[in-house]
Formats: sequence, structure tokens, C-alpha cells
Amino acid sequence: MKTQQLGQFTIDRVTEYEGAFAPLKNILPGITQADIDAHASWLRPAYLDEQDRTIMSFHSYLIQTGRHRILVDACVGNDKERVHRPGWHHAQFPYLQSLAQTGVAPEEIDFVCCTHMHADHVGWNTRLQDGRWVPTFPNARYVFAQTEYSHWEKTHREALARGEPSPNHGSFADSVLPVVDAGRALMVKDDFEFEPGLYLGAAHGHTPGNCVLHAHSQGRRAVFSGDILHTPAQLINTDWSSNFCFDPLASAQVRKKLVHDIADTDTLLMTGHFPTPVAGRVVSHGDHFRFAGADPLAT
Repeated sequence: MKTQQLGQFTIDRVTEYEGAFAPLKNILPGITQADIDAHASWLRPAYLDEQDRTIMSFHSYLIQTGRHRILVDACVGNDKERVHRPGWHHAQFPYLQSLAQTGVAPEEIDFVCCTHMHADHVGWNTRLQDGRWVPTFPNARYVFAQTEYSHWEKTHREALARGEPSPNHGSFADSVLPVVDAGRALMVKDDFEFEPGLYLGAAHGHTPGNCVLHAHSQGRRAVFSGDILHTPAQLINTDWSSNFCFDPLASAQVRKKLVHDIADTDTLLMTGHFPTPVAGRVVSHGDHFRFAGADPLAT
């Protein structure tokens, strides 16, 4: 994704990894092979490979407003203990190099906004330094929705009491709590406003406190939807929630509302995992929807 201009705001992607991830039917339990075959003409090769594995991107968004630099979601991270995810276990992704290509250093980030607290959205909150997990963005306030944090903090305490690992592949322990311990966390309500034109909205379902980030500037709009949509295949049927959704029914309701609200408008959809071209719009297509990549503006 090249730099997108949203009124006075600029938006860049900070890429950790892009490529085949997992079979689509493993991610969306509601989809059938007949569904895939019926829509193969637009799903392949951009969103599915020849083995029907989803093509996914793991990335953050860097929003520069002129007043603040906000990093949205924090990917998987390096050096993390993720024994049940071999591709993430002790990973060495070139994420900080990708951030450097935007011309912004970690010390210059003002806010880190996690739409939710799954392991692939909080990993770069921290980095390993002298055997300790420390905030990667030392001057940033890490914005955590209180509803989301409270759920995982309770889950974490209960897991420890049973002698089990911390939730979300251990990411709550190594990528969230160190931020809180360092005094960098900012617990907020679901409608927190970073500045005029940039604010959170509740979108509970994928996780108990999941939020989206809305951006408005000079008549232009974008929504940073996290994992409400994992793949454009969910635009075929917005009832299809992923295997990763905490409450599939609530997640479907949120997804349906989002899609219908922005379909056939100029609102940019910025998801957590859509691959290149990443930024785009939802358009009607018969009895379902499709994703149309936005025309990128050169940096």
C-alpha cells in the first residue's frame, strides 16, 4: 500500500509479513467448496492461492494527522514464545525496518492503538531488551479499551491460578502487561477520541471489547476495522464469522452493519489482514459485496 491521503491525514502500512496463511475453510467454518468455486474468479490469485489458502497481510497502520502519530495494531512481534504457532515462534520479522521506511522512528510514535488483544495485534507493543520485555515505542501512550483489557486480565489471572499459560498464546503476559507495568497504558472507554476526526467505536464480538477506529478529515472517511473482516471472502456472506471470533453471532452483526454502512460510498476500509493493495472500498455486486482496491496515491 502506498501512502493514502485522507484529507489532512496520511496513512501508511507498516508490513510485518504477507503471504499464504491457512486454508480458507479452516478460517471460515461456514464457507463451502462450492462457495469458493463460485467466486474463484475474483478470489484467486489475490486472496487465495492454488491450494485455497488465504493470502493475508500482517501489518500496522501509521496515521499522521499533523498533531499526532498513531500506530494502529502491533502485529506478531519478534522473539515471542509462540510454541503453537510455528511461524510466529521466536520470529524475526523486518517490522522495524518497515517502520523506518515511513521516516518515523519508534520514539516518535504518540499513540499505539490496539483494536483488540489477540496475539497478532499486540506483539510489537514490546521488544526484548536484556532479557526483559519493554515498550517498543517508549514515548507512546498505549490505548487499550477498558472492556477488552478487563476481560483478558481476568482470563489471565484465572489461567495462572490453574497453572495454565497466559491467554492469546502468552501475548497478554509478554505484550500487554509489560506496557501496563511501565506506566504507558491508557485505559479508555469505547468512544475515546484521539483528536477531532479520529475516534474509537465499540464493535464487540470478535473479542469481548473489540473496537474500530474511525478517521474523518476534510470530507474523507476511513475505518480501521481490525479483524471484523479477516478476508474479502466474508463479503460473500457477512454471516460468516471466523474460527477466531469470541462471539460469532455478535461478530456477524457488527460485520453486517459495517459493510452495509460503508458499501458503495467513498469510505476507505482498512482491515487488519487484507493483502495488497490493502486499502479499498466495499462495493455491491449482485446479492453480495466485493472489495475494490483504492487507487493509491504516490508517496
